[in-house]
Amino acid sequence: MKSGFCLSILAAAVATMLSGCGSNAELCQKNFQAGNYGDALKYCSADTKNQESRYTEALINIDAMIPLSDQTRGLAVMSELAASGDHRAILKLARVYSRGAGSIGQDPDKALEYYRQDVAHWDPESLLEYAALAIGRNRASEVLPVLEELVTAGNNAARKQLGMYFVMKKNPTEQDYLRAIDLLKPVAEEGDAEAPYTLGWIYRFQEFVRDPVLAEKYFCMAAEKGNHLAADMMLTISREKYQENNTPETRANFRKWIRINADYGAHNAENLMGLDYLTGFIGNDIEINEEEGLKWLIRSVDGENVNGMYYLAKYYLHRYQTPEYFRKAAILLREAALRGQNDASRDLGEYLVQGRLSFSENEAESQETREENRRLGYYFLDKASQAGDYKASERLGALLISGKYGVSEPEEGVKILELAMRQGSRVAPCILYEVYRDGMGSIAQNHRKAVSYLYTAVEAGNTEAALYLATLKENGRMGVARDTNAALNLLRDACKVNEPRACYRLGEHYLRAREPDYAKAYDYFTRAASRGMPEAYNTLGNLSYEGKLAPDSENQSNIQAAMKYYAQAAEKKYPEAMENMARLYEDGRMFREAYRWYMAAESCGARNSRGESLLQKLSSDERDGAQDGVQEFLKTNGCTAEAGSTDKVNEVSSLVSRTADAAPGSEVRLYDRKGNKGFK
Repeated sequence: MKSGFCLSILAAAVATMLSGCGSNAELCQKNFQAGNYGDALKYCSADTKNQESRYTEALINIDAMIPLSDQTRGLAVMSELAASGDHRAILKLARVYSRGAGSIGQDPDKALEYYRQDVAHWDPESLLEYAALAIGRNRASEVLPVLEELVTAGNNAARKQLGMYFVMKKNPTEQDYLRAIDLLKPVAEEGDAEAPYTLGWIYRFQEFVRDPVLAEKYFCMAAEKGNHLAADMMLTISREKYQENNTPETRANFRKWIRINADYGAHNAENLMGLDYLTGFIGNDIEINEEEGLKWLIRSVDGENVNGMYYLAKYYLHRYQTPEYFRKAAILLREAALRGQNDASRDLGEYLVQGRLSFSENEAESQETREENRRLGYYFLDKASQAGDYKASERLGALLISGKYGVSEPEEGVKILELAMRQGSRVAPCILYEVYRDGMGSIAQNHRKAVSYLYTAVEAGNTEAALYLATLKENGRMGVARDTNAALNLLRDACKVNEPRACYRLGEHYLRAREPDYAKAYDYFTRAASRGMPEAYNTLGNLSYEGKLAPDSENQSNIQAAMKYYAQAAEKKYPEAMENMARLYEDGRMFREAYRWYMAAESCGARNSRGESLLQKLSSDERDGAQDGVQEFLKTNGCTAEAGSTDKVNEVSSLVSRTADAAPGSEVRLYDRKGNKGFK
């Protein structure tokens, strides 16, 4: 008896020593906490009557990431514990079925059932999970009372979830933005980043509560807490303010939000940073920094920003006049175009059709390569046109009508120009007016159609078309009834929207009237001049010289005012004004200045060699003095051989031809078929 008792004591001691001391329950928890899951399972499964050990065993088995786990057993034990009312087991099963785990697939309905069982325990964290899942499954009605009770208890997470629910309801008629605002404001003030963004969105986009000031306040609040979407909205808002009112303050704010978004890695903002440093497009109160600009522009390209690709290509084209950079630009434009950047597609198409760019590294291209480039050019122009780019449609239509670059399809060109009209082009109907006015290729002359397109252009707001129509009404041409008052009204409307030629023609009307109205003529010529029209400056100079701007002073000539106006026109390389300045200097016996301006006028297209005529009148010494330094003077004040005159309007070809030939990205101006300003 005694020896048997001793053996029992000895066996127990050995078991305790081998187990490392402690009960199965203690060893289960110690090994679990230490991450020794194999040992933990051994001790937990041996402790079948301890609920804590059983829960730990189920927890280990249900975790598919643990190598020795048995999810089937884990699920069975966890379900048994849940059935007995174990809160932890109920919540664990809710989360497992909500998210899925290993071989246990997602089952939202089962998850909701377990969450519902756990409501009585009133764990705010699990209640919020329950609410999110129920709302996502369109079963919000069963959890709204729970959320409302949490809100009443002061739970901000519940306030946010309920507020977002009222914003995001699928049925717009059930959305309650006023209740959402009431719920989300305290959450925003507590420092949440999502709630102020949502408030900003409500105040910006929901008409009946729209408040731009509050929208900006909350977007700014969210952005300062690191919300990238809010920072992007602040970039949009700052851009709008800058565009509405370009001041140092709006420029600084716009640049601030560009910088913040660029630092976040927003590639469009990186593109804007690069453009600003390279061009100062936001304002000239930034120092141009080519190195910094290229750094940001290249970052945007590295981030596959298509606008960055486009602008970097344009920069290479204009900054580096070498085949290497032309090829780099072509590759960038192609990449941007293939990714849907319409400007890149249009410009690349124009460059390739006109033979200005190539993908080839060989400067001496074969005829086959040039033809392939041209084919690609038409492809990219058509791609941009089909994507809704009316400028591409204008160019493509003009190219097909002109037939200048290997493809002549006038009828197709007309169809594409009609497409451009539907896309919003105000130039396309003017081109069609010219096509049917003159007849081009297989398109027969048709004045009725031409005038119809002209009216369409005027209705679309094309001020140049208004000039055309005014000319027809003034003279009663092409089947248009003569109507001087209607012509003047067209010119007045065009002048009001900054069309300088309309203002100029009105000035001419009042100047040449049977009883001239010099005050009105002066007003309209001044408007045209203020919009950069050199003829207007020159005419003001003539009127000043003739004394017609001051009738109350008996038409006294004002040489000083005349010289000022002529000089302003001469700055714009207007040859007639240069000749007028030269005459004034000649009258004042300032022969050197007179000769220089005569020569400048000739360099800018004046046909009369008045400079040489002047020299013939001078003595040898006077002639030497007049010719001294004239070449240096011309470099600054004349027209170089490369640039030519900026105002040789008599050499302007048809609008179709100029649209087809225009440099990519340029604006095409409309003139009459003879190229005369004033449309006479």
